[in-house]
Amino acid sequence: MASSLGHEPRFGIIGGSGVQVEGKDPWRVKTPFGDCVLVALDSDRRVIFANRHKCTSLGGSGTEASYAPPHVVNYQALVWALAVECKCAGIAALGSAGTLHPTRIPVGSVVVADDYYMVRPEPVTFWGHEQVGAFDVPGGGVGRVHYTPADAMDQAALSFRARVQGILKALLPALGEKVKLAHGQTPDLWPCVHSHQPGSSMEDSTVYVNTIGPRFETRAEIRAYQAAGHVVGMTCAREWMLCEEVGVPYCLICFCDNACNGLSTHPSGALQEYLDHKQSITDVTTRVVEQ
Repeated sequence: MASSLGHEPRFGIIGGSGVQVEGKDPWRVKTPFGDCVLVALDSDRRVIFANRHKCTSLGGSGTEASYAPPHVVNYQALVWALAVECKCAGIAALGSAGTLHPTRIPVGSVVVADDYYMVRPEPVTFWGHEQVGAFDVPGGGVGRVHYTPADAMDQAALSFRARVQGILKALLPALGEKVKLAHGQTPDLWPCVHSHQPGSSMEDSTVYVNTIGPRFETRAEIRAYQAAGHVVGMTCAREWMLCEEVGVPYCLICFCDNACNGLSTHPSGALQEYLDHKQSITDVTTRVVEQ
């Protein structure tokens, strides 16, 4: 499979249903965990894209996938296809998110997360595959299940995050009023917040809270999550965990398209706010992928 791609290093991009990009020649990748459909975004076939909601729910032998809500996405097949089969050196992920602190991270913000919080710390893992060890990567293997998550000292992850930020910040002027800056963001830092380095507290971090889905969160749940994080989504921490397991840097870019339930000032509430902002966010996410 990898022999038909461009030379290394190769990079992966994971987007959601709001990302509208035209890839080249979609193909179906077989993994030990199921099949996944990928497309190349460049003529050299070095930038590989997967739409997380439309890449693993496959029927027959073709490349057409049906929509998979967050709790149905086959994250193991998705990450293994990019990280192991395509040998991507880093994966940048785009995720729709709700803001837990609308005055600090307003609707329309784009922020890079530096940590994550699992509402239900489920065992999303490649464990059981012979190429995945316990504390050490086995000979000829690809990963291990015991590691430090969201490691602030992981130099490969920090380097990849800086690379992604350096590419994206040039896009900010062209986005104009479609994007708002979060508290602690500057045009030079964007889309990072506070610093290029991960934070150590709620004041200088950006924490992604991963809920289960597919429903939105209750007001009571949101009040509880405000103490743990800054934005809420239903997918990306699972991808992040699996990338860490196989040692591939993962950079999560969150697009805040609504204030969470109970926090929205939209006259029709958080869900309608999300729907109203969907096209604008689609425009921004698509521009980011094309960048």
